[in-house]
Amino acid sequence: MSLRPVELEQVVAELAERLTGAVAQKAWCPLPRLAYVELRVPGKSILLCLCAEGDLARVSVADDRFPTPGEPAPFQRWLRQELTGFKLQGARFMEAERVVAFDFEREDVRRRLLLEVGAPGGLLLLSDTGRVLMLSGEGFAQRRGLHPGAAWTPPEPPPPEAREKARSQPSRLAPQDSDALPYSQAAERLLGARDKASRSETIRRRLAQPYRARLKRASRTLDKVRAEAARGPDAEKHREVGELLAQNLYRLKRGATEAVLTAYTEEGAKEVRVTLDPKRTPKEEADWHFHQYRRLLRGVEQARHREAELAREVAHAQQALAQIERMEDAALLSQAEVLQLPSGGEGAREGRPFKEYVGHGGARIWVGRGSEDNDALTFKVARPWHLWLHARGVPGSHVVLPLEKGQEVAQEVLLDAAHLALHHSGAKGEPRGEVSYVPAKFVRKVKGGAPGQVTFTREKTFVVRMEPERLERLLKSRHAEPPAP
Repeated sequence: MSLRPVELEQVVAELAERLTGAVAQKAWCPLPRLAYVELRVPGKSILLCLCAEGDLARVSVADDRFPTPGEPAPFQRWLRQELTGFKLQGARFMEAERVVAFDFEREDVRRRLLLEVGAPGGLLLLSDTGRVLMLSGEGFAQRRGLHPGAAWTPPEPPPPEAREKARSQPSRLAPQDSDALPYSQAAERLLGARDKASRSETIRRRLAQPYRARLKRASRTLDKVRAEAARGPDAEKHREVGELLAQNLYRLKRGATEAVLTAYTEEGAKEVRVTLDPKRTPKEEADWHFHQYRRLLRGVEQARHREAELAREVAHAQQALAQIERMEDAALLSQAEVLQLPSGGEGAREGRPFKEYVGHGGARIWVGRGSEDNDALTFKVARPWHLWLHARGVPGSHVVLPLEKGQEVAQEVLLDAAHLALHHSGAKGEPRGEVSYVPAKFVRKVKGGAPGQVTFTREKTFVVRMEPERLERLLKSRHAEPPAP
């Protein structure tokens, strides 16, 4: 479904004709194979989209861009550093290699931005000598055998038969009279909406994965716990047999394997056949049944308590899944940081710089694992509008509430996050403590400070009285992680 050769040719020819001389103002690289360059022409700005993502690969002009998650990628910093203020000198499509090249120049300094749309696909920035300054794309460098400083060589062209087949496919671009750049905008209409829908569904799936895993695990455990909780009648049988044996000790003989005893019930007298262990004395046999009664009874009580906990866990997971299913594309795309993390359910969380807990209403709460992970959580994972918390006046983990943009935090969720901030700090175990909270955009690293050392402004602070039941619920809500290999 990516742009066909004839379509790329139409788009690139149009860009070369209409945008030569345009000045690069800004650049973004929200995902490894997706970049935007804002080009300024007299009277307006044009947002050039370069995507090397499989069947979404395209060169187009977009109305808006995909949000940038967390801290900018290195490729984005290089694009801004190397292209800002440069003029576009030309664009061309190298059909044999499936490569689109954009040439920029400023004061005799030249840069070339390449988009390789064939497998494996990626983006490269070249110096005026043709050496790689930086490249972007998951596994792209390894599969292409390229690295910063290396000389760029074109990728291996596809077989002639494949090239001929691709070349014979007609253009699907449908320019509109109102378009300033008809082919380039038509290319975005063809694939842009599908790109956003595909990525939002991927985000939805990755957000839901841990909750589905938790729901499956909790439901499976719940079945076993309910079976244990239903063993009350078995316990009663042991009590009844123990009492019957205690009442008839004088009639029992050691070494017997069976005894027929008379039990007096509300329905009258009835004979009960009891199996005996010949190695036990009659009293030991009665005591054994009483022991089984007490053991089963304790198990039933514990199982009922655990059953209630698991039922709440199942309800939380179901509620979270329902919330994720109701999320619209814009809200999903605002959490694009999950696209930069490995997929694969809860096991993928092992490489994250934070532990995830589930708060009131299924809210996610992220807690940094250590000093360096605190930095990663706050400055790479957290978005500017996410809420950042920390225990006031004591060392501790950074805590982040990944809110949607413009979302107000619920009081119960804020209390949950504050409990975790205090528990993962020097105030752990204290009956109360102060917690500061602020949007993540107001948190800054201390220049020359140790990992995790930050300053922040515009914070709000409140006193938290620790609630043991709330903390216990939160600690039990943590997503399970696989053991280290």
